[in-house]
Amino acid sequence: MTKEQKRQKRIARVQGRSLKSFHALMSYVWVLFHPLAVFTNFRCFAVIILEFFIVQFFEKFHILRIPVVHVDHPLDKKIPFKPEKVSIYFDFINQWVRPLNMLKQRLGWLRSGTLTRHWMQRFRKLYEYSSQIYHFRLSTTDRPAYKEMREFRQMHALDPHFLCVPSLHVATLALAYGYYRKLFREENFTEEEINRWQPEFYNAAIEITETVLYVKQHSVNCIGAALYVITANFSDIFNEADAHQFIEDLFKTDELDRSVAKEVKDYIRIVYDKFVDEGKSAGYWYEPVRKFLQEYESKTLALS
Repeated sequence: MTKEQKRQKRIARVQGRSLKSFHALMSYVWVLFHPLAVFTNFRCFAVIILEFFIVQFFEKFHILRIPVVHVDHPLDKKIPFKPEKVSIYFDFINQWVRPLNMLKQRLGWLRSGTLTRHWMQRFRKLYEYSSQIYHFRLSTTDRPAYKEMREFRQMHALDPHFLCVPSLHVATLALAYGYYRKLFREENFTEEEINRWQPEFYNAAIEITETVLYVKQHSVNCIGAALYVITANFSDIFNEADAHQFIEDLFKTDELDRSVAKEVKDYIRIVYDKFVDEGKSAGYWYEPVRKFLQEYESKTLALS
């Protein structure tokens, strides 16, 4: 069988399938221990454990004493609490894991292992970049004391809720979308495949971003900061124009009042643009976000 015949066979294998049809569990199994990615993967997991779980729980139990800033905004109260959307919220990891299974079937075991390593390197760097903000100021919001659903009980138990600015949910989705969009072109995916999978990925990213506000895991303040982290550090795959389009595409359904949706998007855009403008003259990319948290902290103390 020729190289082109093998390629056509792989294209036929995944033809017509949605990204959601690729089982995430298979990705977890083979991705973890792929010889081309295993060391990168476990290095990434170590950073996630340190910068997400340990930092938060050490703060919760007063081992660390990083100042915690409340970043709630009046606009948050205009967005209704929709607990039924929690399953969408929890899908953000599978959103980038499922396509790894697709890559294995579409590109083969060897090439998909290399691409998995490349993705995990970027994913690790996202946590490392975000930690430059978290180690300066942790941030939180007021979450509803909602215990009627198991998912909320789990979320509140496992997430002490100190890493709000920037939102890792939103940043991960923007990074993953940019990564796969570039990958589709560089790996010579067909136009039919790109037209099927790229919008699916993007629409899911938009929906999950909206959901972090509906389930009250984040404030509107967290969204612009997340997009800024990506465009400041990964502009080769997700730039300022992408961020503006992403913001514009939020809340285009009728679930949120049109006037409220406009207020929310306008505010997120203003925050994001402020970070970008200040970042151009800053010594380090993260200085505008640190300044924002300091100013929010001062306002909170003045009102207390």
